[in-house]
Amino acid sequence: MFESHQNKKLTEHIMEVTEKAKEYNSIDDENILLALEIATKAHDFGKYTSYFQRRLYDNNKNPLGDHSYISAIFGAYVGQELIGEESFLPLLIYSVILHHHGNLKDINEKLPKTKRDINNIKWELDLIDKQIDDMKKNHNEIYEDLKETNLEDQFKSFIENRPYKEILTNLKRVKTQIDMEMIDIDKIFYIHQLMYSSLIDGDKMSASETYSYGISNISYDELLKIYSNEFKNNDELSLLRKKVFNSIQENIEKNYDERIFSITAPTGTGKTLAGFYAARKLSEYHGDRKIVYALPFTSIIDQNYDVIVNLYKKTDNFKENSSKYIIKHHSLEESQYKSEETEYDTDQAKLLIEGWNSSIIVTTFVQLFESLLGHRNKMLKKLHSIKGSVIILDELQSLPIKYWQLIEYLLRKICDELDCRVITMTATKPIILNDSIELLDNNGMYFKKLNRVNLSYNNKVVSIDEFAQNFKDNLEEKSYLIVCNTIGQSIDLYKRIKDINREVLYLSTNIVPKERKERIKIIKDIMNFKPIVISTQVIEAGVDLDFDVVIRDLAPLDSIIQAAGRCNRNNKDKGEVKVVRMIKDDNDLYGKYVYGNMLLNITHEILKGKSLEESDFLYIVEEYFKETYKKKNTKDEYMKYREAIEKLDFDIIKGFSVIENRPNYVDAFFEIDDEAIDLIEEYKEIKDAPKSKEKYNRLLKVNNKMRKYMISLPDKFIKEFDIDRNYNIVRMPREDKERVYDQNIGFNRDDIEGAIFF
Repeated sequence: MFESHQNKKLTEHIMEVTEKAKEYNSIDDENILLALEIATKAHDFGKYTSYFQRRLYDNNKNPLGDHSYISAIFGAYVGQELIGEESFLPLLIYSVILHHHGNLKDINEKLPKTKRDINNIKWELDLIDKQIDDMKKNHNEIYEDLKETNLEDQFKSFIENRPYKEILTNLKRVKTQIDMEMIDIDKIFYIHQLMYSSLIDGDKMSASETYSYGISNISYDELLKIYSNEFKNNDELSLLRKKVFNSIQENIEKNYDERIFSITAPTGTGKTLAGFYAARKLSEYHGDRKIVYALPFTSIIDQNYDVIVNLYKKTDNFKENSSKYIIKHHSLEESQYKSEETEYDTDQAKLLIEGWNSSIIVTTFVQLFESLLGHRNKMLKKLHSIKGSVIILDELQSLPIKYWQLIEYLLRKICDELDCRVITMTATKPIILNDSIELLDNNGMYFKKLNRVNLSYNNKVVSIDEFAQNFKDNLEEKSYLIVCNTIGQSIDLYKRIKDINREVLYLSTNIVPKERKERIKIIKDIMNFKPIVISTQVIEAGVDLDFDVVIRDLAPLDSIIQAAGRCNRNNKDKGEVKVVRMIKDDNDLYGKYVYGNMLLNITHEILKGKSLEESDFLYIVEEYFKETYKKKNTKDEYMKYREAIEKLDFDIIKGFSVIENRPNYVDAFFEIDDEAIDLIEEYKEIKDAPKSKEKYNRLLKVNNKMRKYMISLPDKFIKEFDIDRNYNIVRMPREDKERVYDQNIGFNRDDIEGAIFF
């Protein structure tokens, strides 16, 4: 018996992957469906060698046991036979099979240089000759096996004629035609990505014996009853939120056949709920589609997830099946998938979450956009789940400005090619997607009506010492939030004012995630005692805190408006937002180290000499984005990646990331409590255990828990830590806690050039 994995028949696995891929896709084009079927049925063809079968049990690294290249060539051969040599689809079949056990790479890598020059792949072709010689020894058995896939005749012809040189040169010809734009290339990219996504997700699900029992939802009308019962307050702000909610629901009903929508409303007007309900109604209009709720930072996912869960938990069987209704997916989340049909182990739960097997997915921009434009296996296996979904983008303007034109292109493309719908939600609407259908009528009226804060700008530069002294001299009986631009700046300021006879708390990514989450809860609990909070940008987007006074070091205007959203959210006495300009010892603005000069200069010119109210925010932000878009080069990134999309150039695509790559940073583990120590011991014990599926599952679980105690730090601080090379851990031992980790500010650092703030 030929096996795909230990104790699993090869044809059983192949047919499971094929069936799963069919479930994932509803495609009208018969040739694309056929190409997908060929890719799934041929993806493990190379496992029919005795070399691979031995590898299953003795882990032999003989290259003759590799199966992806010969499988890719066989898949392309079947595609050329059944679809045609002139079609681009055999090339896509070849590419997705070739890379199904890794990340996508340059398709040219293992193709001939030219029709006459195949020397660059001679070694690989020699290996295939030997693999075919081996298959011929078991010809009859393989032939009978492949009858289940209907590829037995192609197998017979393939090993008798060995036409792989002709196959590969023809693939090279098609790739050259794509590069030279001789083929209509408009839709090739997402056909390729969907085929790849369907293959790799189906492959992993079958190999791990992971079976999904469907997803669940409740109707919009049922949700509306819950909303009506939950939100009965009739104070002025609650009535305003209901008006916003109703306007948005009415407009989504009128415009449900459109594809791109926006909700532009002040912070604190209930956008999260109103936008989610609009997405749910839109989803129902189009056949009960998935909803993907994407946010910029992991720090605010829990909050928005909880808002939706509080609606759904009123459903009778939600507790036992919560993951069928809603999941959250980000790097700090533990892999748990709740379904009453079965108990999933950690690996299976991870696959279900990474494949977005739920009705509602709350996730990050990283997870979404690096699936829409990506090369990584891990990211792309959920792309088929994004197809047809309703996507909510909360605070889209927080994406790097250099990518705005590219992001607009991607969003329009997935609406056209993946049949998605998009709803953007923001208090500071960017100028991309400016032809979207605005769901909140007369939104300027709400900014005027909710005149909760005054914004003042002191454009005189001040040092940290001067700011701290002035702050202490003018302190009132109010709650304060001070938002700094760098971690070093925030720590420095905290040390200068911590001795005030008030509750002073610190919050940034200099604190391990576990304590950061706890500290936000503490701040919420003591708001009545008028605390002073020193923070970084980590607090700006979506954290539900309400201060009397917000002081923001000069930053891009949209970031300032986000910070203002933490001031007087509940519309009590008028709040104050003060923008200041703090400088380092070298007289440079702190903001320069994060944002550069251009965005700060634009903001400075807009705010200079003005006294503003919240009612002014909408028009000054529009002015800011227009000026920024005019001065910032977005075309280069757009053209570079658009060309890469059109030519399937994954060497270029792999450079795309919506967060800045920090090559000189290292993740350090902090043993700050007993749980952290227990996790390290458990991690070492698991790493020392013999290789097994149980070991893999336990390792996944403990790795997820360990992230709660990790901080990403510049590698110049590496000397402060123990480096355990046996286990590949950079850690602060418990006995070093007093020296290395402060219970108030987190990691003890004297100074930092640059910043991390998410």
